[in-house]
Amino acid sequence: MQEVVGFLFLALGGIFIVRLTRRFPQLRNPLIAAFLIRAAFALIHRYVWPLPDSQADAIGFELTAANWAQQGFPGVLREFRTGAWLYSWVVAIFYSFFGRSPLMAQAINVTLGSLIVYNVFRVTEMLWGSHYARRSAWCTALFPTLVLYSAITMREVMIVFPLTLGVLYFVRWLREDCIFSFLKALVMFSISVAFHTGILPVFCVVGLEALRRIFDALALGKGQALAKRMGILCLLVFVVFVIFTTGWGLEKAGRLLKGGSFVEVLAVQQRIAARGRAAYLYDFHPHSFFDLLFHVPIRIVYFLFMPFPWVVSSPIDLFGLTIAGLNFTLTVFFLRSLLVIWKRKESRWIFWMLSVLLVTFALSTSNYGTAIRHSAKLVPIAMTIVRIPRVKL
Repeated sequence: MQEVVGFLFLALGGIFIVRLTRRFPQLRNPLIAAFLIRAAFALIHRYVWPLPDSQADAIGFELTAANWAQQGFPGVLREFRTGAWLYSWVVAIFYSFFGRSPLMAQAINVTLGSLIVYNVFRVTEMLWGSHYARRSAWCTALFPTLVLYSAITMREVMIVFPLTLGVLYFVRWLREDCIFSFLKALVMFSISVAFHTGILPVFCVVGLEALRRIFDALALGKGQALAKRMGILCLLVFVVFVIFTTGWGLEKAGRLLKGGSFVEVLAVQQRIAARGRAAYLYDFHPHSFFDLLFHVPIRIVYFLFMPFPWVVSSPIDLFGLTIAGLNFTLTVFFLRSLLVIWKRKESRWIFWMLSVLLVTFALSTSNYGTAIRHSAKLVPIAMTIVRIPRVKL
């Protein structure tokens, strides 16, 4: 019965994806391909052999969900918490109704992972048109880590799906100045933060644009526009206030919230992260804010491009080397697109979002296994602003 439920959820996800493609015919092939590839890898993981990064946290998340589900739905509700275990809580909700089915949990990830492709297409289409959007959709559909983390019981897609949907609503707000689009963006970003503290800096970028609009209204003497934009800023301040007063998604910021020095807390986090065979920059820690000026670019290079070819020592490193190569290619495309990105307001603000997230994750990571997983969170955002060239066969 458990397997039947899993296959049923896969089928329902497939039907939903197919129906979604009717609205966007140009998205049909990449979106269906994204679902089929992710579903295939989910089945391989379930019935053939375990996929990479699926034997530690992934097992823990699923087991925790199964244990919580034994209490029934009311008991699961009492287990609510933000942070990493929010993923287990979501899965436990489904388990409490349909019974334990790891394949069902994978099917949910497969569907959400496919919808990330949809979000990337919509944002890219608004920025650069349907041709570039289709290329970005295909690259997102086929990117190995995005496929991997959509096929196993990890929380990555539940971080990235609301994040990319928030970017979509944010771009709509930039274009239409619609308060409902702004509210939807805040809700989506808040959900993403609930799963991972590292998404929190996105609110800084949103706040800067809100302030810029207020100053524009002041300079132009537009009273009605000023009132509307002040309301938007107040809404943002309220959401951030709720996040900090409730501790919503702030599990990884505990030391900072207790009054610790940023540099000291960062150094401690880097030492904790530098463990295992894949650790890097063991003794490379900041002692002052000035140190960050040269630490940031070095850590970004390691974060995106490790393992370097000369440190490959096991078969699993070849997967990491492949991801590093793809990250390098995407970086080259990004640099080639930089001038065009900077000319457009919407892509410029997405660039700042991508930048603050990249710095946040690069500074807090000292293990290239973890870096590969975290960099996968940023790839869909990068795909929206990079103008991927046409491949000539």
